[in-house]
Amino acid sequence: MLARLIKPTLMFSAVFIAVWVIVVVYWNYTARMPSTSDIALYLVVLPLALVVFYLVLRRIFASPPPTVALPSAARGASAATGAAASTAGAVADAPQERLQMAVLASSLHTPRGNDADALATAVGQAQAPELVPELRDGEGFPLLAGCVAGLDAYELREQLRETLRPAPEAFDADALTDDRLRAIHLMSDVLQELLASATDAILNAGDALSVRAPGRFVSSGEVIPGPVAAPHLCISLLLPGAWSEGERAIATQWVQQLAREADPSQHWTVDCFKSEAGVSAMALLDRINLALHREQRPALWIALAADSAISNECIARWEAEGLLHSAARRNGRVPGEAAAGLLLARAGDAPFAQPHGVVLSRSASGQRDESADTARMPDASLLDLFAQRLLSASSLQPDTIDWVVTDADHRASRVTEVAKLVQERLPHVPFENNLSVCASLGHLGAAADMTAVALACHLAVRDSRHVLALSVQDARARTAMLAGPASPPSPVPQAT
Repeated sequence: MLARLIKPTLMFSAVFIAVWVIVVVYWNYTARMPSTSDIALYLVVLPLALVVFYLVLRRIFASPPPTVALPSAARGASAATGAAASTAGAVADAPQERLQMAVLASSLHTPRGNDADALATAVGQAQAPELVPELRDGEGFPLLAGCVAGLDAYELREQLRETLRPAPEAFDADALTDDRLRAIHLMSDVLQELLASATDAILNAGDALSVRAPGRFVSSGEVIPGPVAAPHLCISLLLPGAWSEGERAIATQWVQQLAREADPSQHWTVDCFKSEAGVSAMALLDRINLALHREQRPALWIALAADSAISNECIARWEAEGLLHSAARRNGRVPGEAAAGLLLARAGDAPFAQPHGVVLSRSASGQRDESADTARMPDASLLDLFAQRLLSASSLQPDTIDWVVTDADHRASRVTEVAKLVQERLPHVPFENNLSVCASLGHLGAAADMTAVALACHLAVRDSRHVLALSVQDARARTAMLAGPASPPSPVPQAT
């Protein structure tokens, strides 16, 4: 408490001292003898007024606008009618921590394939990355790596070159390294699956999306129906922070091209975010959750993350920076690659309701007091707090969780932290149901926690049980989300 008072006290003292010095110097310079009222006005009232003025300005500019969302999140239409608008309004009134997204589809592409069941089996059996002869360190030894077989980076480069031909010279596909090309390739495969699922969702919605705005009367008494309220469609990409702006622009334009080819009749807005501290996949999903609940129209949102470290350039950079895993550096990074994504809608949206749907919670996030890299003993207190918070918000008991899926890798500090949480809070979860994704796939960077969430959502759909997804890659930052079966939908009042 004392530490929090030091900064404002010093600031206020500085304001008073500065005003006093200026006023006294001015009085001396003008040879003025101040009266009692002058002393009260200039040495007390004036500095107090400056402090109050500063506090008022700070309060005005520090308060976020009530409709802040993702940069391209549409501000809902001012007039929307029908069941979808009624549902949106009802959900928007719910407490913030209880807001949920419906997961309509999940997709991933990893070194263990794109079959989520096969991935869960491989991770559950603790299958580690294998030696890749094509990747070698500075001494010429082959490296352990999680490498997706069958990717043709050269073919993709040709496709990108053709697609970006009319683009400015800054979009140079020939300058992309192999790891960038491989990440874009993986992302493309996942995106095409999710776009196909989105098309199916729109077709299945049928007449539910043909919600017309109120009609208008003409002089003959005839009612002319208003325009159809089309669904809001958005794609949010999360790409590595090490990529340049030009590289992310190429990936964004490529995604826009794939979306147009999938269904020219649908317009998808595409955003791209840089993975960095505080901008992880779980943080992005949380922002999408809020944006969906601010939408007045039915909305579909694709969240997509991709990363790859499979290139000689990336290996050389990691080795030079002392980050590469080796016999002498057991806690170093094992190169890996993956892409994962989710097709999302607002929970309770009637047009996209599924009979056996899965919902994803808000995220719980925070910072450890001590770095996990230097801690002598595993500390799962923050993860335990998050688990309790998510269970409480969903009105669930701990024994409803059957799986724990994390982006933990081979580092003992991460594995033991999660293991302690399971032992103390979720002792009923079997050992083989505690999945550390990156321990089997290698370092996935921007795609790490999205892969964990996508796998968690798949398991929740398959088993109709709740799955706790955790992000523990960072030394201090921790995030948790809960995926599970949707509760039976309540009747939605029909518009009259």
